Amino acid sequence: MDIFNLLSYKLEHFLNARPYPKELDVVFYKEDEPSLLRVVARKHNGSAFSVSRWQDLFSMRTFEKSMSKNGFTEADCYALVLVLSRFGYLLEIDNRQRTNKDYFIFFYLIQLISLKNSPLDADAQLRNHMLRFLLFELSIDDEAYRRFSIEDHQLMMATDALGPVSFLDAIDLAYDVIKFASRKEHALFRTLKSYQASIVKLLVEPDNTSYRFRLNDRFSELMYPDVFLHAYEHDEKQVLGALADTTNPRQSTENLFVSNIILMNYSFHILKNKPREILKLKKYVNDDALFGKLLEAIITRRMAVNKALFDKIPTGHDLSLIRDDPTSFYNILYSQ
Repeated sequence: MDIFNLLSYKLEHFLNARPYPKELDVVFYKEDEPSLLRVVARKHNGSAFSVSRWQDLFSMRTFEKSMSKNGFTEADCYALVLVLSRFGYLLEIDNRQRTNKDYFIFFYLIQLISLKNSPLDADAQLRNHMLRFLLFELSIDDEAYRRFSIEDHQLMMATDALGPVSFLDAIDLAYDVIKFASRKEHALFRTLKSYQASIVKLLVEPDNTSYRFRLNDRFSELMYPDVFLHAYEHDEKQVLGALADTTNPRQSTENLFVSNIILMNYSFHILKNKPREILKLKKYVNDDALFGKLLEAIITRRMAVNKALFDKIPTGHDLSLIRDDPTSFYNILYSQ
């Protein structure tokens, strides 16, 4: 199942409310409310069934009882079912609004999908950070998302009695105990399982594939962390030039999306641990007004940095003038 194709279609809708229709697979999009498209699959009678409601197809009480015989506690089952249901929300398309949550979800997805095929994160430290924040953005509670980690290129789930288990194995077990193959909706169950397993594999399993969104932007390669970090080390001016253009008012929506991700890469991978690197950008830009706009964009983008990080750095700007409260966010798609 080509989950990246679904993700690409989600991005097309994020950038353009009226993209050309795309031929999708057995999992596809259906408008549930005006401008809200759910990820769905077909039931045996042809009607659409929301992937996020997969647990409606069986009795949770019976499921938990059967899973307990295999060592899974009620809390284990809650976490497993919750994450699998949220996988339905992961690729949901909401054309009614563009929120900061969308940016963070796209950012974490890009990081995970890129870094799994890169030697830059051999110990999975970065990917585990991205994974947990992605699960947080999917409204998964702390007790549940802290059970999940990436180890040896596998998504692992910490259980109460069994210790860490492969999440793909947990998915197999879940479908075995509900005896999906003998149910009326066996074809739907098979599709749902394939969808869920395919998301896990896309996020964590190396496959030597270079995943790239089709964007008309000469800086788009800098969205991908391995490319960004290599360029910053070997061709710093290329990255500084791209950063300098992130507040250009004449950008298309595609350009603006790329600008957001580049700013987030810069904040997370560079400034978070080395805030004085901002002075290289200041020197490169050599324009006080433009640098002020860039500094504001970096701070209000709110990716791993805040005003306090730059307190003792001679930026030449009064940081107190930058509005940076918890209710604000920097939505560059609609900035002027």
